[in-house]
Amino acid sequence: KYYSDVIFLIDVTADEAYKAFEPNPEVDAVWPGTGVIYHRRLIAQLTKSRMSKIIGKPIYKRMTIRSWNTTTKLLSLMK
Repeated sequence: KYYSDVIFLIDVTADEAYKAFEPNPEVDAVWPGTGVIYHRRLIAQLTKSRMSKIIGKPIYKRMTIRSWNTTTKLLSLMK
């Protein structure tokens, strides 16, 4: 039902980075974590997501985005 991402932050706080997102309330959910921003999109309406708008912003250079699946796989490799 949802496609989820974890946005890892580099030398920027989650609160500062969170302000740069412009979520579509019908499709996107965005919330800050510790050193990350979590993003969830409704799969049925992916084309209405505003996630791609972050790419054009200067703060994007201070982020790396990974899918939830990739993030959990990396975590299991670290254990």
